[in-house]
Amino acid sequence: MTIKNSFINNVQISNITDSVLLIQQIRPPAYFSCSDGLLILPGNGRNSKAVALDINIEPKYVEALVKEFGPVSDYVNTHGHMDHIAHVHAWESIGATIHSPGNEAEALIRLQGFYNSYNWLEMGSVETVEAFAELNGYHPCKKVNPFEPGTTLQFDELTVETIPFTGHSTGHSGFFLPVEKILHISCLGFDKPNAEANGFGPWYGFRQCSISQYARDIEAAELLFLEKANFLTSSHGYLIEKSDTTPFSYMKHKLDNNRVIVDQALHALDSNLAEDEIVNELLRQDLFFPKAKMKGLMFDIYSFWESWMIRHHINHQV
Repeated sequence: MTIKNSFINNVQISNITDSVLLIQQIRPPAYFSCSDGLLILPGNGRNSKAVALDINIEPKYVEALVKEFGPVSDYVNTHGHMDHIAHVHAWESIGATIHSPGNEAEALIRLQGFYNSYNWLEMGSVETVEAFAELNGYHPCKKVNPFEPGTTLQFDELTVETIPFTGHSTGHSGFFLPVEKILHISCLGFDKPNAEANGFGPWYGFRQCSISQYARDIEAAELLFLEKANFLTSSHGYLIEKSDTTPFSYMKHKLDNNRVIVDQALHALDSNLAEDEIVNELLRQDLFFPKAKMKGLMFDIYSFWESWMIRHHINHQV
C-alpha cells in the first residue's frame, strides 16, 4: 500500500516504507498532549493486524485510523510523560493491548502513578498536576503490559527491538525495526518539525533525568542509525533518511549550548550560595523558558521543569 503523504483531518500520514506509516497530529489540543509515532500495517508473514508504536493522538483520530487501516492488535508506549500517555486509552478502547516500560506503566493506569513517577509533588500541589492532566485530555488505561527496556517484542512475525534511552526518563525507550530498518528515538531530543525549524532539543526537567546518560544515549542512537538503519523518526520531528547525521549534531549542540548558558549564569553569582539559593536566582533569569510571560499553572510547571534542568547542570559539573 502506497500512501506517500495524505491527511485524515488534522493528521498527516506519510509512508516510510510500504508497510510502515509515520503518523503526526498537526494541531494538538494542548502543547503536551500528543506525540508522533509509527503504524505498522498488517502483511503476509508479518503481523496479522496493525501495530501502533507511540502514536499518542486524540481519540477521534485513533478511530479514523482504525476505520482507514483496520484493527490494531497492540500499542507500544515509549515512556510515561504526558505527551505520550494522554490519549493511549483510546487505543485500548478500540481493542488494542497496551505495552509500556515497566517502571513507567503506572503513569498510564492512574494519574497518581504519573505524579509519583516524576516527583511532581515536589511542587507541593496535587491540584496543579490534576489541572495539567485535564488540560491535555488525560484518561487512564485499564490494563498495561509491562516490558523491560532492551527486550525484543514479537507481534506474530513482526519484531520490535526496544532500546533504553534513559537520559530522558528512567524507562524511556526507542524502537528498532530490524527488517524495515527504522529507528524511532521517541523523545531523545530531535524536535525539529522540519529542516528549517528549531526546537528545544534534549529535555531533562525531572529528578530522574541525567545529562551524562543523555550524551551516551545520543552516541548510541547515532551508531545504531549509521550501522543498521535506513530511516530515523522521533516524537516531534521529521523523517530522516540514511546517513543524515543532522539529528545527532543538533542534539549535541543543544546540550552544549544549555551547558554554556548555565555556566555563564553561575559565574555571575556569589559562589557561597547554597544550591537552592542558586537555583532560585537562576530561575528568575528565565534561562530556558520565558516564565516572565506565564501565569498560574504554566508558570508553576515550567518553573518546576527548569529548576531540575538547572540542578542537573550544576550537579553535572561536580
